[in-house]
Amino acid sequence: MQISKQQRDALLRESNTLLREIHALYSGFDRRFHLRGAEVPVTFGFDTDQLGSYTQGKDYSEEEFHFSLLFIGRSLPHPLSKEDRIDLYKHEYAHYMQYNMPIEQKYQWQYGTHGSAWKYCCSLIGAAPTPLYRAGEGSMEHDYEKALKKPVSDQTIPVRDVYHREMEYRKSRARIVRYKVGEQINHPRYGIGEIVDITCLTDSVRISIQFADHIRVIDQMWLVKHTQKVTGS
Repeated sequence: MQISKQQRDALLRESNTLLREIHALYSGFDRRFHLRGAEVPVTFGFDTDQLGSYTQGKDYSEEEFHFSLLFIGRSLPHPLSKEDRIDLYKHEYAHYMQYNMPIEQKYQWQYGTHGSAWKYCCSLIGAAPTPLYRAGEGSMEHDYEKALKKPVSDQTIPVRDVYHREMEYRKSRARIVRYKVGEQINHPRYGIGEIVDITCLTDSVRISIQFADHIRVIDQMWLVKHTQKVTGS
């Protein structure tokens, strides 16, 4: 979807209003379920292949909700209806719930991002219990009992959030070697060390570093975030 700079600026101006809308909805759910979803950062972008996503704060990822202004922006030529926009917010909050609240074992029979635990969370907040976006779902009534028993079937249709695609992207980035043998780095705890070996794994890179005391093996992603390369004076 191509948009002009004027349209882009107009959508950015809407972000504060949309943020208040999301915060108000999530604050109400937080009070009901004793959670803190409204405290999770919300970011906006101009993604063309996803409506929204929830990312857990683990494996070097920052916890956040993310929504595309190209779908939820109200100044668009063909914006989502308010009901569908709210349902999208609920969809992502249900993902937050499945990872941040106890779920009874009987609702954990189906594995997956959009499995039974997520669908159970949808039933608690009135979100459409389907991974796909269909216009008008936000105002429909849903048979949650039936949805909880039905497996997720068609995996070829794009889902509302691209969690798996994002995870693959993060893993592919984690596999990129950012250092080389012989480089020196300044570690905040162990001091200056020299890289003596690099091991590439499936979804990470392990760096062996000779410090003053002994060799330590550290995940590259930690180094990228928390160390500096040593440069000459």
